[in-house]
Amino acid sequence: MAGRIIPPRDWATLIAEKREAIALAYGKALRKTADNIVKQGRQDIAAAGSGFLHGQWIRGLKARFEGIQGTKTSPNAKAIIFHRYGIAGVFEHGAHITGKPLLWIPTTRRAPWPSKSGKKLVYATLRGQPVLFDAEDHDRQRKPLYIGVRSVDVPKKFHIFQIAKVQAAKLAAMFHGFLKD
Repeated sequence: MAGRIIPPRDWATLIAEKREAIALAYGKALRKTADNIVKQGRQDIAAAGSGFLHGQWIRGLKARFEGIQGTKTSPNAKAIIFHRYGIAGVFEHGAHITGKPLLWIPTTRRAPWPSKSGKKLVYATLRGQPVLFDAEDHDRQRKPLYIGVRSVDVPKKFHIFQIAKVQAAKLAAMFHGFLKD
């Protein structure tokens, strides 16, 4: 049986080397996990429907790191997954939105809010449904610009938290893989 005794003055060097290897493995595993969450999350957003297919919704999901600078990793390093649009949380959790007293839904894409449309609007009720028309449009076949509703239920469309939980469960195995390398 062979053994090796390390003199006390070399212990500090040995511990420092191991600490660097552990920090490097942790940093790599954390980055890889965050990258996987962002990649799968973007796929989830793209699968949420045609309204989310343009690049701003997909590329809006990002990762930011605290405590990692180059190859230096703090023991308290963390990855923060976020979306550029604050409203993305509505699609992650679903929401019930109530108007005050009505919520005005535009009938065309990318229409400005009724108060910012620059048009004088006329209120009418069609079949019990409140609507807003352009006051200057005198065509009898005119189309309403906005429809008033009391509330809207927005369904859950994203599953980023579930993706993050699955990826976080794989973090320890990924760390061990990078530590062996």
